[in-house]
Formats: sequence, C-alpha cells, structure tokens
Amino acid sequence: MNDLKTAPTFQDSTPTETSVRRRSLIAACSAHAIHDGLTDVIYVLLPIWQAQFSISYAMVGLLRGSYSGMMAGFQLLASRLAKRWGRERMLVGGTVLAGLAYLVAGQAGSLTVLLIALLLGGLGASTQHPLASSIVADTYEAGGGVKEALSQYNFAGDIGKTLIPGLVGYCWLS
Repeated sequence: MNDLKTAPTFQDSTPTETSVRRRSLIAACSAHAIHDGLTDVIYVLLPIWQAQFSISYAMVGLLRGSYSGMMAGFQLLASRLAKRWGRERMLVGGTVLAGLAYLVAGQAGSLTVLLIALLLGGLGASTQHPLASSIVADTYEAGGGVKEALSQYNFAGDIGKTLIPGLVGYCWLS
C-alpha cells in the first residue's frame, strides 16, 4: 500500500533522482550541441571572412587555429575554476561568452576585432567538454547508465555540428 506521506505530489517541489538526471543530461546535451555547432560553423564563415578581409589561406588557418588553441588550452583551467565557482555557472558563462563572441565576430570591421572575437569564443567553448561531460558522468554514476548517457551526450554534439553550420549556410544562401 502506498504511503501518502512519501508519495510525490504536485506541491512537492523536491526533484526526483530521475528528473535530476534527465535535466542534467538535457542541459549537457544542449550545451554540447550548441558549442560543437558554433565551433564547426567557423568552417562556413572562414571563406566569408577571407573575402571580407582579403586575407590569405595562411591567415585563415591562423584564425581557425587561434580559436581551437584557445579552446583546447583552457579546458584544464575551466575544470579548476569550476571547483571554485561551480560547473553549472561556468558552463552557462562559457556558453554566453561563446555566443557573444560570435555576435562580435559578425560585426567585426577589422581583422583584429575578428581575432579577439575568435579568441573569446574559444575561451567560452573551453568550458563545455570538461564540465558538461563530468556533470553527466557524476549524475548517472550512482544510478547506472553512464555509458548510455555519455553516448547520448556525444550524439548531441554531432547533431549540433550538423544543424548549426547547415542552418547558417542555408541562411547565407537565402
């Protein structure tokens, strides 16, 4: 027989373990899709920037490399800072920074501003992989299903890599 004192009600605002796990996975998957999509949209934008700023292929490579280098170089720092400020806060902040960086890049009137925007975008993107994956692993570790959750998280990144550059390319052609 159900004990009414322990049965969840609509007034009960305490999240269940399943709902916490589900929300964590949705948040991590969303962040992965957004960040990987923004990272890969650079490939769509590089030819546009090359024409706009009349730059060489070598400079195009340096622009792409600056973003990737910043993203890779600060992933360990993101993990350390998350211990101080919290993973969720750092992940949200990184996502906001990456989005703002693309807004700046879209308005860049000089190569210097574009480079700064890409460096900031890489800095923001550095938070996603170490923080979102650890949120998923920690949330699913106790109840099991870590492998399945991480595979869904990984798949979400691939969806972002497909959708965001495709949408930007489509909008550019329209």
